[in-house]
Amino acid sequence: MGRWSWAVAVLAALCVAACNTVAPNRLSLADTAQLRFTAIEVRSTGAAINWTSAEDDYLRSRNLSLTDPALVRTPEAQGFIRDLAARRLQAALERALAARPEGARPARLVVTLIAADIPSAAQRILIGGSPTIRATIEIVDARTGTVLTTYSGDRGIQPAGHGVIGVMVDGALTAGGMDDLYDRAANDLARRFRTWLTAGA
Repeated sequence: MGRWSWAVAVLAALCVAACNTVAPNRLSLADTAQLRFTAIEVRSTGAAINWTSAEDDYLRSRNLSLTDPALVRTPEAQGFIRDLAARRLQAALERALAARPEGARPARLVVTLIAADIPSAAQRILIGGSPTIRATIEIVDARTGTVLTTYSGDRGIQPAGHGVIGVMVDGALTAGGMDDLYDRAANDLARRFRTWLTAGA
């Protein structure tokens, strides 16, 4: 499957997911406030990921050609990309929850990454696209392993530069310290999750 076909498949998965509504928090505000998150596990096996810059990172790290799409369809390449996506999403959640007051009840976050569409510069010049990440987050009791509540039906999405000028400006901002496209979407999802916890949505 070529890069464009893969991107279309990811976009389709995200569009279907976007039709869902956010699942309500089954815990009360008081019970949610008592949670103390002791670990965050992000599972990315099976996730549909369109992330050209991560593919290029893999190819460069192996001194492979950047022009052969078959090289990023191997199990090793896909594992590299999914592991990177998982680590970056975990870091975003850690940042978002760092200032949250901790309660007394230990709990773990088990995150399942469903899809990520991080449009390349070429895609944004030709057809547009915004970085988007879709994941489900289970809050699990650390002592019993019971799933207490689940955050699902939402997605992280942020704007990115479109067209030649937009992509150039976006690239300059990123080079100057602005979050890259993946972190923008991951941080947005993490902030939405934190808000969901606070509001008991």
